[in-house]
Parts: sequence; structure tokens; C-alpha cells
Amino acid sequence: MRTKQLAMALAALALSAAPAFAQPPRSERTAAALMTVEQEWLGALNRHDAKTLSRILGREFIDSDFQGDAIARKQYLTYFAHPVPRPAPRVKQTFEDTKVRFVAGGEVAIVTGVVVAQPATGAIRHSRFTDVFAWRDGRWQAITGQETHFTPARD
Repeated sequence: MRTKQLAMALAALALSAAPAFAQPPRSERTAAALMTVEQEWLGALNRHDAKTLSRILGREFIDSDFQGDAIARKQYLTYFAHPVPRPAPRVKQTFEDTKVRFVAGGEVAIVTGVVVAQPATGAIRHSRFTDVFAWRDGRWQAITGQETHFTPARD
């Protein structure tokens, strides 16, 4: 009898020690949840908010920017730790053509789309992006990003 109780206690202990890579809750495994993270990321870039960026970016984050440079997380955070020049230029930014795909059993998500930046003065800029997220520590973290500026074809 004592052996059976010990086995049950060990099984309960093993089940309670859920791994860090456990499936995200259903409410967090939605396209809307990932687009909320994308909005936070975009806002943090505009504000040069390194604290928010450090929460969003995974430890292995690499960005392939529109100029062809590969920027590691540390460089990325260092750049955005500098204050925004005042007065900050007013730019309205919106997402278009976004798609979210879940892979690896829902532990990885790929977000693609276009960011349209419309400054108060000057030309509208379009950037096609691909961001890859991993579920860890109870949240989505970006592990890589890529942007390409382009001029849309005229109809």
C-alpha cells in the first residue's frame, strides 16, 4: 500500500511541474492576441520604449532590417533606449494585409503583413514584414523579424 501511495505522489508531483514550453492558453493562441503584441511592439518603437521591447523580444532575437543589416537583440535595445527626439515627428502607422499562422503545435506563430506609415508631411512609406514568435514564460516573444520597404504598384 505504501508503494502505491508513493507512486501516486510522484505522479502528481511530475504532473504539477509543467514545462515552460507548455501550450499557450486558447485565449492567447489567437490572431488577435498576436496582433495586440504587434501593436505594442510598433508603439514601443515609436516611443523608444526599451523596457516594453525587452519584454517582447526573445533572448535570441535577430532583426533583418530594410537596409539588409542583421541586428541582434542587444543592438536593437541599445538603439531604442535613446530618447525620441522632441518634438517627436507625428506619424500615423497602420497594419494592412496581416496574416497569422500557428506552427509547431501552436508554440510558434508567424505574422506577416504591411505597415503603412503616414507622416504629417512627406511621402507614405510601406514596409512588408515577417515576424516569428515563440510561446514561452506565459507569453509570446519575438524571435526574429524582417522588414522590406516597397512602393506599391499603381492600379
